[in-house]
Amino acid sequence: ARAGPQQGARKVWTAMARGGGGGGGEGAGGIIDADVAAEVAAAAAAAGIDTGPLDAPMGDADEVRAPIAAFQDQMINPDHERRRMEEAIRADSMAMNRRMAFDRPTDGPGAAAGSSDGEDSSAPAPAGGAAINQLFAAPEYNEPGPYYQVIEKAKSEGKWLLVNIQQAEVFASHALNRDVWSDDTIKDIIQGSFLFWQRDDKSTEGDQFCQYYQCGHQLPHICVVDPRTMRKVKSWDGRKWVESHAAAEYLFGFLDEFSMSRSPPALSPAASPSMQPQAAPPVTGSGDMKLVGLDEDMDLPPSSAAGSSAPQAAGTATDTATDTAMAAMPPKDPPCEMPEEPAEGGDAVKVSLRLPSGQRTTRRFLTTDPVEQMFRVASALAQEPLGLIDLATQFPKRSLRDIEGGMQATIKQAEVAGNMVLITVRSA
Repeated sequence: ARAGPQQGARKVWTAMARGGGGGGGEGAGGIIDADVAAEVAAAAAAAGIDTGPLDAPMGDADEVRAPIAAFQDQMINPDHERRRMEEAIRADSMAMNRRMAFDRPTDGPGAAAGSSDGEDSSAPAPAGGAAINQLFAAPEYNEPGPYYQVIEKAKSEGKWLLVNIQQAEVFASHALNRDVWSDDTIKDIIQGSFLFWQRDDKSTEGDQFCQYYQCGHQLPHICVVDPRTMRKVKSWDGRKWVESHAAAEYLFGFLDEFSMSRSPPALSPAASPSMQPQAAPPVTGSGDMKLVGLDEDMDLPPSSAAGSSAPQAAGTATDTATDTAMAAMPPKDPPCEMPEEPAEGGDAVKVSLRLPSGQRTTRRFLTTDPVEQMFRVASALAQEPLGLIDLATQFPKRSLRDIEGGMQATIKQAEVAGNMVLITVRSA
């Protein structure tokens, strides 16, 4: 029952505030009639509205409030963001280490490494678990920084980025840490030409890497990224890297095919456009050259014909002298015949030989064979004389001609079993 008078009072008061009359007499000067004012005040009081003085002048419609005073503030704290990022990276690394551990204290019987149960448990690990975790731990040269920081570091150092994405449920991932990444030869190769970045597929960066580079579901995954272009240059199925000598061959093969000293590989976004040879412009007319742009045409004197034949005659004489000198050279020594390969087992060891063409072959030798036997095999493979053949190991880098005992040292003394030996041909 009260809503009607309140609503009416509000309407009357609004109309009067805008300058209109409230139904009573309003003079020319805008003075409100006393009866009307009393009626409106009563209705406003009933509605709980504070009317104030009814004849108070209205404010200026064009009045603008004073602006807020200028001030400076910092929306993002760089130090805080850096600490937050470092804490997130540290937490992600600790979670990955827990997933890759074998001795999770909260795992029940039969729980596999990499299970997500009990990752937040702070219970101490069993005493015997430290040894097996250390055996399968990630290599010490694994880069701890974020991916993009490691990319910039590799670019500044002129090295490739070797990436290994692990999966805790696949034992081949743990075998890589135990058998391959801990091998001294592999360690020397990687530290000399690569930066190593290992993550598992459940880590934040590992999952992002798999999605961006389309690693697929065949894990562990191994690939090389060009830091200049961030393009994946070559990739392998990590299950094929179960032996260190196979991994060494893969890495040597990559380094033979690609080099940071050359331009990025073909089809790389940062590579220069491929240039195709252009055909020679068509020759029109008789082909005679005529000099223009001078006051008079310059005609060649008749003696020019004789002059032009003189260099040709000199060239013919030079070729004849070269042929004579080559004929006088002693004949080139023939390459050695391929020695017989010993049977497997016993004292036989395998040595990988890489030819100058990049081709690789594995050959068996007896530990009692002299190093000269290896030189004969290399001569037969390269089809070059024995005197021009040189053999060298990469890690450590040394020539087998210069080892103690020289060519008569035994294969066992040369310590080349299971290693890669490079064949080079010296100029005559």
